[in-house]
Amino acid sequence: MLFSFLYEISIWLLALIAIPKMLYQRWKYGKYRNSLRLRLGYDFPRIDKGKRPLIWMHAVSVGETKAIAPLAKLLKTLNNPILVISSTTETGHAEAKRSLPFADHHVYLPLDFKGTVKPIISQTKPDLVILAETDFWYNFLNESKKNGASIAVVNGKVSTRSADRLKKFSFFSKPLFNLVDLFCVQNNIYKKRFEEIGVPENKLIVTGNLKFDEDYTKLTADEIKQWKDLLGINNDEMILVAGSTHDPEESLLVEALLKVWNKYPNLKVLIVPRHPERFNDVASLLAKKHLPFVRFSGIHSKTGKESVILVDAMGVLRKCYQLADIALVGGSFTSKVGGHNIIEPCWFGVPVIFGPHMYSQPELLDLVKEYQAGIQIEPEKLSDLLCELLSNNEKKNSLGQAGITLVNNLKGATHKTLTSIKELKPAPLPE
Repeated sequence: MLFSFLYEISIWLLALIAIPKMLYQRWKYGKYRNSLRLRLGYDFPRIDKGKRPLIWMHAVSVGETKAIAPLAKLLKTLNNPILVISSTTETGHAEAKRSLPFADHHVYLPLDFKGTVKPIISQTKPDLVILAETDFWYNFLNESKKNGASIAVVNGKVSTRSADRLKKFSFFSKPLFNLVDLFCVQNNIYKKRFEEIGVPENKLIVTGNLKFDEDYTKLTADEIKQWKDLLGINNDEMILVAGSTHDPEESLLVEALLKVWNKYPNLKVLIVPRHPERFNDVASLLAKKHLPFVRFSGIHSKTGKESVILVDAMGVLRKCYQLADIALVGGSFTSKVGGHNIIEPCWFGVPVIFGPHMYSQPELLDLVKEYQAGIQIEPEKLSDLLCELLSNNEKKNSLGQAGITLVNNLKGATHKTLTSIKELKPAPLPE
């Protein structure tokens, strides 16, 4: 009772800080325009379970949503459940509709006020709650548990930073994690970290990384040609795709490219920022640098002489990677993020470059290094590496083939996770 009371006070204090900021970003950048009202619990769908089981799967954003899609598809075949998919971000919500069109409901996870969450959970009465990776909210989990749900974490991970914080604040982490019946974690590194923050070993199982089992649709040769034609790229031009970039990575990239273009003036660069609210900022940067560029949203105004194409659209990054001779994955040249999915280009045999900050993706870093499928580089050496790869087809092809081998060797996490979940029995609410 005391913990619940203190938690509720903390949530309201956080809301006093967060909600004004969200309102400002909604006004200034259009962020949260479609989600703020829904995250406050308004207009939540009325769900009539009948006699069907209800599975609620929650994924924060785009990457986690893509990762759980194969698992969700398999769960949907069991006992004809009602499948509810919740997201936190608007980009994650849009991705859920793309990747999981078979779900019965696509919703936003309500902000974790007890007065908001309790009536929603009392109405839906989920039988199974599945969290992807890291997003834990006490009231959501506690109310689900009170209504008889089993709770599982899939693709579980915890960074060194988070583990250190959780160990210091065990009065918070212990009651939170006690609500979870099963942790399906990506590897032994994360298993050990969860143990160190107090999760019992009998709740932990290593099932692998679901991201390796994603269904990556590959373009045909004709489709690749159509995409290049649309973008104004000739077959004899080389392509660098910079995906999931953050501030200030575009600036770092442009500085490196100014040197590369002196040697390879026909190099085409596709920049795909991670967050849509930054599209205009990146466009302003390119204009300020006097670079010939076109936005994807205005691609029909292209001349074909542009050096840069700013991909100001969501859900097309994988198509872009399939056009690439080289891929650069962002979030790794800034210490604020700590890396994204550097395995993604490997599905398509594209060599991958990434920066020094990969602390949030240690497993992916180890795998790419082990298989020699990509290269980690400091930003000041980026121009030299790009020139080397653009001139060395043998090295480029070797990295690409190593990436394909990596991906093929690491599949199977979805079925391991499903087997573990099927054996799950709901535990009583912790004291």
